[in-house]
Amino acid sequence: MGGPRPGGGRWVSWLVFAVVLLVVGGCGIKKSPRLPEVKTPRGVDDLRATPAGEDILLEWTTAGLESEGEQAPHGFYVYRAEEPADTEACESCPILFRRVGLVKIYRKLDSEEVLSFREPMRPGVRYVFKVVAFNKHDLLGADSNLVRLTTD
Repeated sequence: MGGPRPGGGRWVSWLVFAVVLLVVGGCGIKKSPRLPEVKTPRGVDDLRATPAGEDILLEWTTAGLESEGEQAPHGFYVYRAEEPADTEACESCPILFRRVGLVKIYRKLDSEEVLSFREPMRPGVRYVFKVVAFNKHDLLGADSNLVRLTTD
């Protein structure tokens, strides 16, 4: 009489399975997963372009870029678009920018520091520039104001 009955231990397996489900599942209602809120750096709003010999000098200040609660920039990407100066500018056409430079920040910025980037210019070209800040996670901030410069 003493042998195990076929299927007799099956209820124990189901009981263990149910207990595991209760422990792992927890209690209460689960919410959908959410990404953590990540702050991006502020955009530059005072970009300027001036001719400097045979170059174009871009300058902007760091005013307000490291304000309370904002993500400090770790650098700036410089973008340029160009078209022949002898064609009429199309204000409603999309501007096709190319990344042409990088201004990396290796230290804490002063509140009113001026950053700059030099770019060689060619005659007879209409240039449009913008800079975009990025943080330590390479998340981009807002585009800066656009600056236009036409060379002779």
